[in-house]
Amino acid sequence: MIAYLEGKLVEKNPTHLIVEVNGVGYSVNIPVSTFSNLGETGLTVKVLTYQHVREDELKLFGFYTKPEKDLFELLISVNGVGPKVALGILSFLSVGEFQNAILSENLDVLTSIAGIGKKTAQRLIVELKEKLGKIDLGAGKDSKGKETVLIPVQEEAILALVSLGYTKYDAKKALEIVASESKESLPLEEMIKRALKYTR
Repeated sequence: MIAYLEGKLVEKNPTHLIVEVNGVGYSVNIPVSTFSNLGETGLTVKVLTYQHVREDELKLFGFYTKPEKDLFELLISVNGVGPKVALGILSFLSVGEFQNAILSENLDVLTSIAGIGKKTAQRLIVELKEKLGKIDLGAGKDSKGKETVLIPVQEEAILALVSLGYTKYDAKKALEIVASESKESLPLEEMIKRALKYTR
């Protein structure tokens, strides 16, 4: 099991990156929150990883913080929630926001996430409320305790939405609505969160 990768960041986009470790390039799927907090390509990075193994595939999922990884593992333990949906949740809500939504049984927040219907939202609450109530996920901070930082880039927001399964047309239209509603530039993660509300 690969617990983390530390090496040169060769390629980076909102849902995927490549890290070179000792001459080997590892392809890693990531949530938008992780993308927002990584440095520029060419720098040395450390990415916490989860190795997902199935009969027909082997994939690596990467996270900037331990709370993100811990929540991802909790999410995929829920029946009906696979890695793709879990990444979508982490891309739409921060760890703290998701934890609050579960503990307060806020179905409106949960069903506003693309791919999460009422039944899945109820299942998340039933299966995770007790677990999330007992742990501190340290939301909003990286492994060194520093507050996470976001980077605003509209083109990358479109790419992220397309990677999550939306058409480029729908992604662009949703982002146009977000831009018209906001008088100031938004961080990438917030831009995508808002856009997801208009791509259902």
